[in-house]
Amino acid sequence: GKLQLSEMSRLLPVKENFLERQIFKDSGTVTREDIENIFSLYDRDGSGYIENEELKGFLKDLLSLIKKEYDFSDLEDFYVTIMKGCDTNRDGKLSKKELTMVLMALVQM
Repeated sequence: GKLQLSEMSRLLPVKENFLERQIFKDSGTVTREDIENIFSLYDRDGSGYIENEELKGFLKDLLSLIKKEYDFSDLEDFYVTIMKGCDTNRDGKLSKKELTMVLMALVQM
């Protein structure tokens, strides 16, 4: 049969999904320190933006919090939705301010 993207991600050895930590499940708030930690984790090249593969990894981790079973088209739809709502300057990448909007929306779900 077909292997779902979410199933494949569980099979591959990956670092812990930082977004699954309890702080996002219980507190209902995100601190400045949380934002700094998440931003530095995903901004691997230090460019000041989460972009390209970094962005795909962040969105995959974010989607896995919301929906346990997903496929490539779900990920594409999620990308479009997040970028439409949070990429305020439409440059195709997330600044720290735009990441903050994503995380604030996440804790309010």
